[in-house]
Amino acid sequence: MTGILSNTAELDESRVKKKLASWVSFFMSDRYYKTNARLWTHIIMWVGLAVMNFIMFYSGFMVSLPVAFSILARNIFGSMFAFYTVFYFTIPKLLLKGHWFLAFIGFCLPFVFWAVLNYLSATYTMSHFEVSDLGTRQLMQRVVDGGWAQTLSISNLLRLFIPVIIAIGPVMILKLVLDIIRGTTRQLRLERDNLDLEVNFLRSQLNPHFLFNTLNNIYSLSIRNDALASDLIMHLSEMMRYTLYDSNTDKVPLQMEAEFLKNYIELESVRYGKNASITFNYDPDQMTDLTIPPLLMFPFVENAFKYSHSTNSAECWVNAKIEVTDKLRFEIANSKGQGPEQKQGVGGIGLVNTRKRLLLLYPGKHDLQIENKSDSYKVVLTITLS
Repeated sequence: MTGILSNTAELDESRVKKKLASWVSFFMSDRYYKTNARLWTHIIMWVGLAVMNFIMFYSGFMVSLPVAFSILARNIFGSMFAFYTVFYFTIPKLLLKGHWFLAFIGFCLPFVFWAVLNYLSATYTMSHFEVSDLGTRQLMQRVVDGGWAQTLSISNLLRLFIPVIIAIGPVMILKLVLDIIRGTTRQLRLERDNLDLEVNFLRSQLNPHFLFNTLNNIYSLSIRNDALASDLIMHLSEMMRYTLYDSNTDKVPLQMEAEFLKNYIELESVRYGKNASITFNYDPDQMTDLTIPPLLMFPFVENAFKYSHSTNSAECWVNAKIEVTDKLRFEIANSKGQGPEQKQGVGGIGLVNTRKRLLLLYPGKHDLQIENKSDSYKVVLTITLS
């Protein structure tokens, strides 16, 4: 019975977390936070702020209901003017475009507006209502007696600085925090989308040079009626099926990924000939029930053959292996010639983007070490698979 209650509580907690995550993603995502959602968010924000201000004035000060509404109207309209002026005009139209002096004036406008609004509110309240709270009445009377000259004076604007900041601070901070989070989320989403596009491109298209050379090899073998031609066709067929169909998921079985790499290495080894030393070792029994993002290790394998090809066949070697214990360890090393640097192949997403992909998929759970020597190149990738 206790176990059932515990499971039920965990399910409820999981539902709450998912609901909260969906709400957060709604406000953080430009995809959902459209004009209508933005409008209702602002309405709810100002209504909530008005309710809190009204409760504070009406319960904290001995004032009548009309006086409380008068003070509330001053604070809300002053806060709205400051909020929309600063965030929708001064910052985007002036500050970010380098108009420093105009931006300074823009930041001063809310305080001038608040001073004028404060004077008009105090004048109207004192002439139409009875202010029973002594402290509130004295403050309002002082504002009314000062007139326009005192209202627009530098000393009065400076005196209003702290009260105005306190009044508009909550909505300003909320806006800043949401913009920072939304900007960060947008940047991360763009990076992930770019990587997804590159990975999708990698899935759909192998290196044309590789395909061209493989088909040439198959053609030459078929002319000689070599039985190896049928094996190469089978390897190529399995590779194409994997890149076009099997890899269109977030995770694939590790054994399937290893078989794809094996097929690629088998096809490349035919092109290099018998004099080259090419090995790839892995134990399928170690890979049971383990999954990995598709084509994660392929750029390293492609890169190894790309650079080892610059050496002659007698000196060319590529050695790769996958070991699985409590972690996945992928290692590949290759010979490297002294030829000119080659451009990144069409099929490879490059080491830079592979690093980004690893950071997104296994943050804090991977270690990538690259050893680049004059005559060899070695990559060791260790991943903690969950």
